[in-house]
Amino acid sequence: MKKKIILIGSNGFFGKNIINFFKKKYIIKKIYRRDSIQKINFKNYHFIINAAADVYDEKSMFKNNTKLVFDILHKIIKENKQIKFIHFGSSGEYGAANKQSKESDLIIPRTVYEATKAAGTMLVQGYSKNFKIKSIIIRPFSIYGLYENKTRIMPNIFRHFLIQKKLNIYDGYHDYVYIDDLILFIKKLITENRIKNYGEIVNFGSGKQFSNLQILNICEKVFKKKSKATYIPRFNKIYDKKVWCSNNTNLIKKFKFKFKFNIEKGITDYIKKYKLNTII
Repeated sequence: MKKKIILIGSNGFFGKNIINFFKKKYIIKKIYRRDSIQKINFKNYHFIINAAADVYDEKSMFKNNTKLVFDILHKIIKENKQIKFIHFGSSGEYGAANKQSKESDLIIPRTVYEATKAAGTMLVQGYSKNFKIKSIIIRPFSIYGLYENKTRIMPNIFRHFLIQKKLNIYDGYHDYVYIDDLILFIKKLITENRIKNYGEIVNFGSGKQFSNLQILNICEKVFKKKSKATYIPRFNKIYDKKVWCSNNTNLIKKFKFKFKFNIEKGITDYIKKYKLNTII
């Protein structure tokens, strides 16, 4: 019998990739932002994945990053406490770290987004322990790949090379992981029955960080072109920081996860898919 999954956030970056990968393997109930989860019956489902998030609209962040999590948990308690819950938190919850972030570190959010995501994580932890809900909170670092927001650095770099769009490169450091590796981790959680605890947190990052200039240089190699980008030696966003890197010991040792893609292999694969699927 195929596993039955409720996917919340089906039209987002993670959601679209989850659907593409799992649509032939599992029965997926797709939930979009316009849908009310109160009208969805959680009975007879094996997993619920919350990939919904509001990253850009501060006015909607509490509703979509915190209140939604509260509502999901209450539905689980009422309708199906046997369902296993995969929730996406955020590496931003750690705040301004000065070293690799590990799951046991204190969370110190600095923005509305980081605070509402941190609140969602704490709700999952508290309710899971209190009501014995088997759940896992994935804290992804800088996931890149097909369907990501077009304002992010890699789509901007791609357009710079493909259509000569003007490009400014600011300072920035991130622990980049290709979306396909994240999907393979979700597959591992489901197929190997890895969700056994109540509100467990696992970082999902490579353990290495790259500067924006390093990412540009890698793209130059892949495109076999020299860029004409303008380097601006300062951070562009208030939440940027010099250290944005995962301690992934838990991911590697406990979950025995092996990354399929390094940064160059991931970017190369992404560019191929981008050219085939994207209207520039």
